[in-house]
Amino acid sequence: MLPALDQATGALPVGRFPADLAEVRAAYVDSPDFAASTTRQEIWTHFESATAELRRIVPVAYVWIAGSFLTSKADPDDIDLVYWCEDRHIDNVSDVRDKQILELFAKNKVRTQTGLRVDTRYGRWHVHPDADRVMTAQHLSYSQTRGYWDDFWLRMRSGAKTDPRVREDALPRRGYLEVILDGVYVV
Repeated sequence: MLPALDQATGALPVGRFPADLAEVRAAYVDSPDFAASTTRQEIWTHFESATAELRRIVPVAYVWIAGSFLTSKADPDDIDLVYWCEDRHIDNVSDVRDKQILELFAKNKVRTQTGLRVDTRYGRWHVHPDADRVMTAQHLSYSQTRGYWDDFWLRMRSGAKTDPRVREDALPRRGYLEVILDGVYVV
């Protein structure tokens, strides 16, 4: 069950919350609270298209969903996403076109190249059984990326996008969702 939006911020309470796609759609697309939205259905359809294309290329363990789509805002501009894909699957992609598509996801260029209203990145999930004993460059990179996005999605601007940033903008003030897609046990 998804947590209710915080009345003060209009966003999820602070934290990372598990969800499934049906719950997210019910709460943020089909909910009577958003019946007058002119963007939410289109954004969700774009999310489904982008996600299907990425999953065609590599398994996606899970996706973090964040941003104004998970707020009380009637008409968000897009949906913010970080897809977590195991690095070995990404490294095994050999098709040139598929590599180009992965690059679009990695560099947040899906929207500019396709028009889909998605803000995308992917994280290279690195499975390292001895992480508590031996640090590898791959695991360090994964850990830093994961920490960066976790910290980023918990932040919330206190003013407009063009306003100078203030300390409050770096404090945890909202949450985000984690949706398991293909799971972590993909061979």
